[in-house]
Amino acid sequence: MLTSAILEPEILEKAHRTVREFHELIDLGLINKEGEFVPTLMYLPMTQHPPMTEKEFLKGYVPPRDNKFMVYGHIPFCIQQCAFCHFPNVLGASDGEKDVYLDHMNKEMELYLKKIGVNRMKAHCISVGGGTPTLMTPAQMKRFLSFFTSRVDMGEMKQFSVDLDPLTMLGYEGRERLKIMRDAGVGRLALGAQTLSDDMLKKMGRHHTAADTLRAIGVAKEMGFKLNLELICDYPGETPEHWVEMMKQAVKLDVDEIVVFRLKILPYGINTAAVNKMLNARDNPLMSNDEQVMLKSVSISLLERSGFVETVTRFFARTSEDYSVYLDDWLGETRYDNIGFGYYAMSAFHDRQKQNTWDLKEYCSEVDAGRLPVKIGIVRSRDQQLRRNFMMPLKNRCLLSKKLYQDRMGVSPNAVFSGKIALLKKYDLLEEDADFLRPTKKGRFFIDEMTQLFYHPDYLPFKRECYKDGPLNPYTDNVTLTC
Repeated sequence: MLTSAILEPEILEKAHRTVREFHELIDLGLINKEGEFVPTLMYLPMTQHPPMTEKEFLKGYVPPRDNKFMVYGHIPFCIQQCAFCHFPNVLGASDGEKDVYLDHMNKEMELYLKKIGVNRMKAHCISVGGGTPTLMTPAQMKRFLSFFTSRVDMGEMKQFSVDLDPLTMLGYEGRERLKIMRDAGVGRLALGAQTLSDDMLKKMGRHHTAADTLRAIGVAKEMGFKLNLELICDYPGETPEHWVEMMKQAVKLDVDEIVVFRLKILPYGINTAAVNKMLNARDNPLMSNDEQVMLKSVSISLLERSGFVETVTRFFARTSEDYSVYLDDWLGETRYDNIGFGYYAMSAFHDRQKQNTWDLKEYCSEVDAGRLPVKIGIVRSRDQQLRRNFMMPLKNRCLLSKKLYQDRMGVSPNAVFSGKIALLKKYDLLEEDADFLRPTKKGRFFIDEMTQLFYHPDYLPFKRECYKDGPLNPYTDNVTLTC
């Protein structure tokens, strides 16, 4: 239990106040009755997309005049499936199997660009994720980055980021990978540490140690990279006391960003994580939702006290200039089309989105047949565009430009959502001036739930009966938009 013996009274009181606000929002109908958490990752939720063909995805698509894109590459390989991960991954692949995958990813890039009529993409930013991209050998990493960047003009690129785990950064091969990435233009690394506790790492199914993380941070900073440290704050078995001590350690590390994720129990990817099985277990080891909210509040207080500022939602940086440009582009103002390559990769264009197949054999066979490996997707309706272009910048950048919305949609956000905006202002969740809408401090904390108020009923994460009939119930006065 958190007490004033390990936390300053003002931090502890703020956490208790946030829990009270959490229950008030349940009573108002904004948060489901059980307080369960489903993040607002993007709209429309990919798990609810219908099947889609390449022809349906490409029909009528016009690429940007300047050929400028966000560019994403997906490397799906993992040593083992982490217990918290809801995404499909390819486990235990041999080097030969990785080579075959790279062959097909290279072919897919060639196919994709040819089909949309683009010779070479201008990258506003690049992100490579997975999986664990750095499970490739140094030679494979060099080959991948060579063909990947050969199709990209990086002259105006703002950031090149790669996801990786600590163990793959260490030793001779680790340094070789980092050197290859640095030489290819990579400047930011997202380090999936998840915790600084060996005991918790074992519970999560991770294969590295806390000492590996600390050594990896040292190597990355020595080689000049910007570094983002990823942590999960409420994993089963974690105690609030231990988490506080760990956060006090984390804020002293030589990293540029720290992102604190809440544990996602309910599936938000194609798979269901092993941790989901604990939800209905007889001896449920999960923290209560109250405890999770309290830990998130404490984490934010400890980060802010140490000089970190929130840039993109859940991401805290030592300076406002250090943030994920890719995440901001993709889920924030969405100024650029996002083109994704690889198994399970997503593309999110200004009016449509799709996800590639997560069956590796199907991925390869589709590419061999000269087709994009599209599995699911949608061309957004007017209703879906009105909602998406409102909630995504509000949720992820915590700022909605009224002018930008007007320019894109031909109507002001206040004209579309006047009733909901007024309600959120009434309950101190949203504020506005002549140019912007932005969440209050309270609204920013509950931003995932707040933005779900703008979901169409077909896409809400919980059924109507799961919410109380308060004024902020997301099903109330929620009809298809036609303006």
